[in-house]
Amino acid sequence: MKIGVFGGDKRMLFAAKAFSEDGCEVAIAGFDSLMSLCEIRVCGIEEAASWCDIAVLPVRPVKDSCLNTPFSQERIEIRELLQMLSDTPIFTGCAEQLKPYSSGEIYDYTTDEGFLYRNAELTAEGALGILLNDYEGSVFDAEILITGFGRIGKMLTRMLSALGADVTVAARKASDRALISLCGSTAIDYPFVDHGDYDILINTVPALIIDKCAVDRMKEEVFLIDLASMPGGIDFKRAEGRGLTCIHALSLPGKTAPLAAGAIIKDTIMKRISSLSV
Repeated sequence: MKIGVFGGDKRMLFAAKAFSEDGCEVAIAGFDSLMSLCEIRVCGIEEAASWCDIAVLPVRPVKDSCLNTPFSQERIEIRELLQMLSDTPIFTGCAEQLKPYSSGEIYDYTTDEGFLYRNAELTAEGALGILLNDYEGSVFDAEILITGFGRIGKMLTRMLSALGADVTVAARKASDRALISLCGSTAIDYPFVDHGDYDILINTVPALIIDKCAVDRMKEEVFLIDLASMPGGIDFKRAEGRGLTCIHALSLPGKTAPLAAGAIIKDTIMKRISSLSV
């Protein structure tokens, strides 16, 4: 099986390595600075497109209508790439980014439940790393508010509670609040949150739920992390105006755990290929 990996960050390099270690022939394109990578072929985008049986694109494949290639000066329109791959099965993240450009065979590995939970764990670990490295207080006994109780919120609640933090989780669903309480943390609905009570606040909700009024009630030394995709869930402008520490931590698995993230991408794609072959 010939797999072409096109663009992306470090996790895509590790995905390519994982495919190779799994016995696949692999070529990567969109990484200008690489001359070689063990048994992996390094080539241009056109060459890789004409060579591969299966194309693997990044978690976020499109940037400014071009293939997302942060490690390359080469720019190629995503429409042009998809034309090159018109007869090739494509595995990508965020497949909705490709829909305006193609009606071909496209599989979204980021919708797989296994991928989502394993990726959430890496995101939570990355957020914990930010806290341990950059927060000037102690996580132990800290008053921490987590907004949202999805996959990442669940992972964070477990990790931070294990470190001795006093964790409160804001969640809309009564069933989620019941589960939070059963897990030993404090559960609260959004209208009843007093943002001035907390030393650390971590948002996981991709909507502006921490607005100007909420930011104005916070302590001066509060530490804010927003894990939500753009535009985030915190009023960053107001937080900056108050001089608060506020980090919008995007794509953490690709930054803090690219080897593990790459292996997850490989595992998810190989599982899907196996199911398609049955």
